[in-house]
Order: sequence, then structure tokens, then C-alpha cells
Amino acid sequence: MANRSALSIVLVGMIAGAAFAQPAAQPSAAAMASAPLTVTQLAPGDYLVSGGISNAGFIVGDDGVIAIDAEIAVPLARAELAEIAKLTPKPVNAMILTHSDPDHINGLPAFPRGMTIIAQANAAAEIQGVIADPSSNGLPPPPEIRDYAPTHVVQAREELTLDGVRLVLIHTAPAHTDGDLIIYVPASQLVYAGDLLTPEIGPYPGIHLNKHGSSLGWVASVKAMLALDADIFVSGHGAPLHRADVEARLQAAEERRAEIAAMVAKGVTLAEIKQALHDAPLPGVASRFPTYIETTYQELTAK
Repeated sequence: MANRSALSIVLVGMIAGAAFAQPAAQPSAAAMASAPLTVTQLAPGDYLVSGGISNAGFIVGDDGVIAIDAEIAVPLARAELAEIAKLTPKPVNAMILTHSDPDHINGLPAFPRGMTIIAQANAAAEIQGVIADPSSNGLPPPPEIRDYAPTHVVQAREELTLDGVRLVLIHTAPAHTDGDLIIYVPASQLVYAGDLLTPEIGPYPGIHLNKHGSSLGWVASVKAMLALDADIFVSGHGAPLHRADVEARLQAAEERRAEIAAMVAKGVTLAEIKQALHDAPLPGVASRFPTYIETTYQELTAK
């Protein structure tokens, strides 16, 4: 990959994103508006926006900009747009959503009305649900979200060209949620992974069972990601990862899942499994979010 040495230098100095996929309490508008954002070029035309509650990104195309995820709130999204404007006068013509969590969609009303909004089919349905019932997603969005329903729905895999940029969009299985979308940029050998990768919250994936996520589906999704000709994987929370980092996270998750499954098969209780595997919430992660052991146990024992 071109500029790989320069990329490594950028990644070493990367400031990680945020605490978790859905914060326990909504930050104040002032705090969101004043959050410092860092824009980092990862490849020609490909950028990471970090420093908010979650990571976002954008790709500068021939005639416009393709945004990737929309921040947690309008003030923060406006700050991102101001950063984009420093780099290019081109308008944001499209938005691709990696999933439907509020820290990735609630800032949508800051972006131009009428732009193309792409989401996986399940995420699109969840966003329509949020429009109908703003309290259904944990953190209510502004009322203007009603004007930002997805306009282009992806089922499993789709190749398309936006603003001259060839993209491959992939949904393999329910993983972090049932609407995760992998965004692959072949020309840059780069993947925007959303919350399928969250190094900021620890070595194991976050699984939203309330959105029909699955640890087994997460394994399948990450294997599909690793099957791509890519070396940089942009996470939803934390620094970008190299291929070896993603492989290590996959191995750790598979090994931990196998440990849990073996104990479940023997009738070991959740409390005993947590004690045996030294399970504890990570610092900075709200206690209301279950750990990987808890979600995997619930998944394996569900009737």
C-alpha cells in the first residue's frame, strides 16, 4: 500500500475516540459543541474524525464528500463539517451509516437535507423506528431526524461508485447489531468498520442483544473483513487497527467464546463464569452495558 510508512506514523500518534457505543447520559449541548475534533488523513482522500463520543470519517470524491457516520449530536456534527470545509470546498453529497446507534446517527440533521443516506436494511428499519419513537434508541435525536431516513438500503453486499470512489459495502450477519455495515475502499486498502471494532473499550467486542447482535455473527463479520485486501481498519471507538491487530482481536474473542460455551455446556452459572474468567466492567464504560461474557452467556442460553 502506498504511503504505508507515513500511515504507521499517523497511527502511532492517534488520539482514541470515546468510551462506548451508547453513553449512559446525554452530554450537554455545550460540551458537544466544544469537543475538540482531530481529522487525520489515512490515505489519499480518506479521513478519520476522532475526538467525539465516537469516531466518524469521510472520503473526498470527484465532486463531493462521502461522510461516514454522523456523530452523537448536531453541534458536534457541525464542528465536523467545519473541519471538512477546511480541507475541501466540495459539498457532502452522501452519508453511509455503519449502524444505528445514537452516537452514529443523532447528528444527521447537521448535514444537508436531500443527500443520499445509505444503511443496511436492518439499521434502516431501526432508524425509521427512531423517527416514529425518538425514545426507542436510548438517546433521543432532535426532531429533524425525521428528514434523514435512509434513502438507499443495502441487504448483504453491494459494490457501487459514489463521486468517483469505488466502494464495497458488506453485511455478513448480526454482530455488534443486526444492521452493521462494513465499508471497504479498495483503492486505499482501507476499511471503515464502525463498532465491529472498538479497541477503546477493551479486547472483546460489544454486542447489542437488544438489537439482535451476536458474538457468533461478530466472528463471521470480522472474518469477512479480514478476507478483504486491506491493511487499515478504522474502528468505531479508538485508534485505527492494522491487520495483525484485527486478527488478534478475532482470536481473543473466539477463544473467550469457546471458554464460555464449554462452561455453559457443563451447567456453570453466569456468576461462576464471571468469577472464573475475572469478568468486570471496563473503566469508563457505564455499568448498564453488559460485558462480552454476559452477552455471550445470554446468547448461548437463550431458548
